[in-house]
Amino acid sequence: MTSAQPQQTTPPAGRPARARGRVRALGLLALVGLPALGLGELAMHVHFSERAPAFDAWREVTAPLAAMKQPGDLVVVAPAWADPAARRALGDELMPLRDAARPDESRYAAAVEISVLGHRAEELAGFREEARQEHGRFVLRRLVNPSPARVVYDFVDHVAPASADVRVTDPPAACRWNPRARIAAGGLGGHPTFPAERFECPGGPFFNVGVTVIADEEFRPRRCIWSHPPRDGEIVTRFRDVPLGSVIRGHAGMYWIIERERRGAPVTLSVRVNGETVGEATHADGDGWAAFEFPLAAHAGAASAEVELAVRSADYTHRHYCFEADTR
Repeated sequence: MTSAQPQQTTPPAGRPARARGRVRALGLLALVGLPALGLGELAMHVHFSERAPAFDAWREVTAPLAAMKQPGDLVVVAPAWADPAARRALGDELMPLRDAARPDESRYAAAVEISVLGHRAEELAGFREEARQEHGRFVLRRLVNPSPARVVYDFVDHVAPASADVRVTDPPAACRWNPRARIAAGGLGGHPTFPAERFECPGGPFFNVGVTVIADEEFRPRRCIWSHPPRDGEIVTRFRDVPLGSVIRGHAGMYWIIERERRGAPVTLSVRVNGETVGEATHADGDGWAAFEFPLAAHAGAASAEVELAVRSADYTHRHYCFEADTR
């Protein structure tokens, strides 16, 4: 009977070297992998911090916005491209169309800015911060206008038979008020929406006067009085019993998809007070949402005046003209 072979206790040649190699590899992996993991986490943090909030996330600021916003305050979203998402979530009560499609910010005594991604609304740069709150990824700031304009009369608010009438001059004809007209929208690249309540003039559906919204050169909405010039003469909107401030001020433009081609004829708006022309503003393609202002001189401060806003063009083709005006 042979004796049992003793077990080998010495490792085979080369095993210690392989073990040491694995240790070194693991150490190298840790040395490289931990910083890479940290960089990955940093990249994910940057990604999520720079990503716009989802549609439903905007509802998180509904209650705090309602608490901060005071009657008459404007709500502004920064950056501006997030405005549709905010309006979808917050609704007309907090962001009514009148404010969302405002001509500018000059008439507002205060505004609440909803900021995401660290943006600020450039149009509120002159406003003074009064209050500030942070809610997750949103920052709310209530800002006060140091010198808000006092609007005496807004012409856009009075496009109706109780205050106004419309006519064309060549050939002379009155434009009929229709409170239940067929709403018509031109779609992408077409005309702005023609509202249900409008003055309808001879010549077809484009020749009407009513309140609509156009997209300006930055594709921001602008609420204004649609007033397509006729083939000949003028289309004249007359407002009666208008209290006057010291100026008549406004903006005019055309749907940017039409205007940006820069192929159309200029359009002129004449402003007349009690039959006297106080100013004219001529709009050329490419001007965008352009401001005008006319001093009222001897008419300033009148308790009641007749104001005519007349639109004409040498070539009426594709003149999707729209204006807003007030006296202040």
